[in-house]
Order: sequence, then C-alpha cells, then structure tokens
Amino acid sequence: MNRVRVLAPPLLVVLLGCALLRITVGSDLYLQYVKEGLLVPLIVSGVLLILLGIGNAVRRLAPQREPVLRFTRAPDGSAHWEVAEAGDHDRSHSHSHYEHGHDHSAVPRVAGLLAVPALAMLFFAPPALGAYTADREGTAAPVQQAAAYTDLNTDRPTTAMSLAEFIGRSRDPNRSLEGRTVRLLGFAAPGTRTNDWYLNRLVVSCCAADARRLRVEVHGSAPAPATDGWVEVTGVWKPVPGAPAAASPVLEVTEIKPVPQPRNPYRDVPPTDGTPS
Repeated sequence: MNRVRVLAPPLLVVLLGCALLRITVGSDLYLQYVKEGLLVPLIVSGVLLILLGIGNAVRRLAPQREPVLRFTRAPDGSAHWEVAEAGDHDRSHSHSHYEHGHDHSAVPRVAGLLAVPALAMLFFAPPALGAYTADREGTAAPVQQAAAYTDLNTDRPTTAMSLAEFIGRSRDPNRSLEGRTVRLLGFAAPGTRTNDWYLNRLVVSCCAADARRLRVEVHGSAPAPATDGWVEVTGVWKPVPGAPAAASPVLEVTEIKPVPQPRNPYRDVPPTDGTPS
C-alpha cells in the first residue's frame, strides 16, 4: 500500500499528460475546450508532464540511503558529530521511499480529484458548450460596426455570412441588410414563443471558460430545431422598430438545414457549401 501511495503523485501527472495528448495528437477534441492556436503548447505540455511523472516515479523507487551521524570526542575532550562511513552502520538503512513507514511524499487525497477531468478526456470527452451557456445573461460578444465590413455583392441571390457580421450589419443606419437573403450557421436554443428560437455561436479568446455569445432571434412557421442542434438557416433580416440597441437581430427564416457540428465550434465563420469548418 505504501508503494501505491508514493507512486500516486507521479502517476497522476502522467495521466494528465496522456489526457492532453489524447485530445491533441491526431484529434480535434481540444477545439471543444480551447482556441486552435494552443495546439502546440498543449502537446508540449503533455509530453513534459509525462516525462516529469516518469522521472519522479523512478526517483521515488530508487533506493535511498540516509546519512548516519556518530557522536565522538576529540582529543581535547570536545564533543562533536560526524557522518559515519558506509561500512560503519547496518545496511538495513538502505531503503526505498515506499518501504519507509513514515514517508510524507504521498499525494493529498484532494489532489486525486485531478484524475477526474483527465479520465474524462481519456474515455468520454465532454462536448463543446451549447445552449445552456448561450442562455446565460451577460455573455454577449462584441461585434464590429457595419462600417468595418465591405459592401455586399448584389450579384448573388444569397449571401453567406458569420453571425458577428450579420449582427453588426443589422445595426447599420444605412440598412445594408434590408431585402437581402442571407445564410447563417449556428446551434439552436429555445425561444420564448412557439416556432421562435435562437441561432447561436460561442466565441472564445483563450478557452471555453471565457466563451461569449453571438445570438440571432429566428422567426418562422417551421418547428424549431432540437436544442443544441447545428443548423444552416436561410432567411431575411427583419427590422424591429424601437428595439433596444443590444437586442438580438431578427431573421425571418425560409429554410432550415441540419448540419454536423463544425470542426471548430468556437470559430464564427460563414457557412460553406460543404461541411462547415
């Protein structure tokens, strides 16, 4: 049992390193928790954690010899202590950390909770944030003003755009969205009335903990999609006179198309003709 307790800290560190490599190397799971630019730091961190854990385990298992002090007196009668030679004391003092009955290097019990997220990422990775987070108050993401966008191409009957651009253009005093059919991509969240619902995207600066919401209110006669279901919607912007400046813009939907979750769910990009990215 002592050996297990002594090896618990380095094994926990190795477990955390393996979990990081599990969601990064050959996998896009890390994109459900952090932004894409953190891939290399996560891989490096995972490798370092594994090496540190293995090194610590080897050090803990290696036999350790404690110095033995011997009391002696000098010719003048003064007393002092000196370190005994290796052959002067019983070889039984040579031991490993886990064989010592009063070792204090075992991991605190509360630290074992770190194994929970590591095991979760190894065996059943939690999904990306969804409707529950989008419904929280105070999580709206800032958007650029309409002047920051280029003019819309009038040669195309339908314009694909990100939610951030749609929200920004909906506040354009020149009403650049008026009469234009647009395509948007996001996940669904319940609305306050029948057949009304919200199309959402979450964007992050670093990780899922700082996620902020982009939201469009969708009106139409078709039933609302399933909560957290990813959809591509086609419709027309619907002005709402007297609406607060921070209110979600309204889209009068004409078509709803279910799509798979994008590879990077926190990257707000326009929908494409193929699989969203």
